[in-house]
Amino acid sequence: MRYVAGIGLNFLLQAAVTYLIIRAGTGGGSFVGLGALLFAVIGIPATAIVNLVLIRASPTQPGYAHFVRSLLIALVLPLAQLGLLVAVSVFRL
Repeated sequence: MRYVAGIGLNFLLQAAVTYLIIRAGTGGGSFVGLGALLFAVIGIPATAIVNLVLIRASPTQPGYAHFVRSLLIALVLPLAQLGLLVAVSVFRL
């Protein structure tokens, strides 16, 4: 269960946010969708590997602690993508 919550749910969260950022950035001639996709290509597997290593490093920790720590790590990618969308929207790039 720790692996499903720590890796699987975070994968779905990151994939959904990436899809939403790509859909929000379409049109207008900006490259937000491409930037979000490139962030996701590197970020999603990297996050899964980091979470897997952290879960295996401390197997005695309760599942809730793994989930919270994995979720905080997984929020880095969506925040970077959202920052890209905001930067393009504010500065009209």
